[in-house]
Amino acid sequence: MKFKIITGTAAVLCGLVGNASAGNGLSSTVTTTAVGPVHATIVALNFDESGGRVNGFRVGSNVLLTFPKPVCGGVGSLGAVGNSVTYSGNSSAYASGFQVVRVSSFTNGSISYTPATRTPPAPYPSTAGTIAQLNYSTQNGAVDGFVFTPAAGAKVYVSLRAVSSTLAALLTAGAPLSVTGTQEAAEPCAAAGTIAEVEASSLTIGGTTYPMRGGLTR
Repeated sequence: MKFKIITGTAAVLCGLVGNASAGNGLSSTVTTTAVGPVHATIVALNFDESGGRVNGFRVGSNVLLTFPKPVCGGVGSLGAVGNSVTYSGNSSAYASGFQVVRVSSFTNGSISYTPATRTPPAPYPSTAGTIAQLNYSTQNGAVDGFVFTPAAGAKVYVSLRAVSSTLAALLTAGAPLSVTGTQEAAEPCAAAGTIAEVEASSLTIGGTTYPMRGGLTR
């Protein structure tokens, strides 16, 4: 996908500059150097190949700023045509004269490029609480998880592996239990209302521990 974006960008440049011949496509010789901080003005938005989402900004006639990590709110939230910006990064210069900069830092007044990060998975130690509501598989209607309200801390969504009929009968809204498992990596730029997910390795209900076995039911 990275190659496709660069290729498309070079094609756009040819149309914008108007002096690139068919033989001046991407060269196998690419020079990459560190640049910045550079002060520049956004002269055009750049769009991706699917959906027309903004994926970068053109500054000057031959420089495209790209943002390699997810941006909450989308790259378009970082700037608009006419904005004065400051950036640093690694610039790849092509034989055509076009440059693609993979931005590492970017400021636009009070706006800055703060890449979203994915929180790594972490153990979820045995935690007591109650079931707030059950969740069901869209494939077969079986219980595949539940929203869990711990005695202390934030609610989480607990995903379950294949649930036995014995355990399924015990999973009801308001039921007290303890959950042990792994808290999954947080998705960058998660939508509002999203809660953390815990993949359960075992549930303890009424003094009995039920290990989770088999594949996820969802």
